[in-house]
Amino acid sequence: MELNLKDKVAIVTGTGSQIGFGRGIALMLAKEGCHVISVDMDLAGAKQTAEDVKKLGRKALAFKVDITNRTDIDTVVSATLKEFGKIDILVNCAGKASGLRPFVTMEPEQWDMDIDTNLKGTINFTRAVLPHMLTKQYGKIVNFSTHAAHQPTGLAGSAAYVAAKAGTVMFSKTVAGEVGHEGININIIAPGPGNTNFHKASGNDPAMAKIVETLAEAGKTTTPEDIAHAVAFLVSDVSSKLSGQILEVSAPMGPRR
Repeated sequence: MELNLKDKVAIVTGTGSQIGFGRGIALMLAKEGCHVISVDMDLAGAKQTAEDVKKLGRKALAFKVDITNRTDIDTVVSATLKEFGKIDILVNCAGKASGLRPFVTMEPEQWDMDIDTNLKGTINFTRAVLPHMLTKQYGKIVNFSTHAAHQPTGLAGSAAYVAAKAGTVMFSKTVAGEVGHEGININIIAPGPGNTNFHKASGNDPAMAKIVETLAEAGKTTTPEDIAHAVAFLVSDVSSKLSGQILEVSAPMGPRR
């Protein structure tokens, strides 16, 4: 299937981890022809991903960005427009969780971090690119939720994180309705557990990281490639009739037959 992404300009957040979803997305979009702006708090990791994009024959920039800081985001958007003259795609992949713990034991700064990073960070970056996309009457945005936000009982120990991710869904759906008639598509991916650095970097119980590793060995985790293929589809014009939709990308968890 031809996705027609050649020479599109994509900002991808959360690209620092070399085994993460963000890096997988950046490289997949580069393979499909996109120039990529690699964004992460880990500048060395973001630069490495950008270098690997260049090896695929595409242009790339790398920035250290705190997505809770609107000044950082504005700097990236301005630099991208100066270099490329446009922003076609935004993938808000960056996220973090304060760790697994009962809500009653959480401190306000912990739930603030969950909400500021996962919900407000997505809102900040979306708001920064939308004026340009509205002017061009074109844009593709993919935001990230989590499979846990769609479970009947959420995920015990992650109340604020899951709330932020659920909020991201309704934010995305609402804004998608506001700008859909302007040639802009906004969709949501809800990944299942991935064998990435997410749990270790978030300070979760080491047992959780071990559980994910065990699932990975059994072929039951969501891989960066799984996510990257889904994102490439959603940011292409092949999916132009999809907006405000949630795509759950998760390995089957039941027993194999």
